[in-house]
Amino acid sequence: MAATTPVRERTRREIVQQAMALFQSNGYNATSLQDIATAAGCSKATVLYHFHGKAAVLAAVLEPSHLALAEVVAETSKLPAAEAQQLAISRFVELAVEFRGLISVLQDVLPMIDELPEFADLVAEGIRLTEILAGGTGSRLELDVAKFAINGLLGECRHPGERTDAELHELCDTALRRLLQPPA
Repeated sequence: MAATTPVRERTRREIVQQAMALFQSNGYNATSLQDIATAAGCSKATVLYHFHGKAAVLAAVLEPSHLALAEVVAETSKLPAAEAQQLAISRFVELAVEFRGLISVLQDVLPMIDELPEFADLVAEGIRLTEILAGGTGSRLELDVAKFAINGLLGECRHPGERTDAELHELCDTALRRLLQPPA
């Protein structure tokens, strides 16, 4: 396998950065590979050289948030349920605020995410986080409350200019802690 050149790395980074901006402003479905190529100053063939389609570009855009989510799940999976839940709330709120610009992009693809193999691990991590936030009880009601809380948090984070990071962090942390009671 040939070594990656700095030019290739820069081109790939530029494609990912431009795709993220386009996905955020126009939505995933309304952004074409040609739009990404034009914004990145390259050809569509160059985009396809680096990525095997638009879903692969999106996977690269979401990779930092996916890795951070996987880290939260791994860290909390080693703890007792109540402690894991409290740490998961704190860390999930931090991630939601940090990656708030990507939430509208993620919500744009949620209806079809199960059909995209590039996101199987992300979906699995999301399901595991939901279980941890539900207190690990396996209760259907607690899982539904956790899903409700997550959707509310993501919906609130979807509008990046409406609250400061500190305001959003306080709101989301308070809401999750009130909705998600630690297991007895």
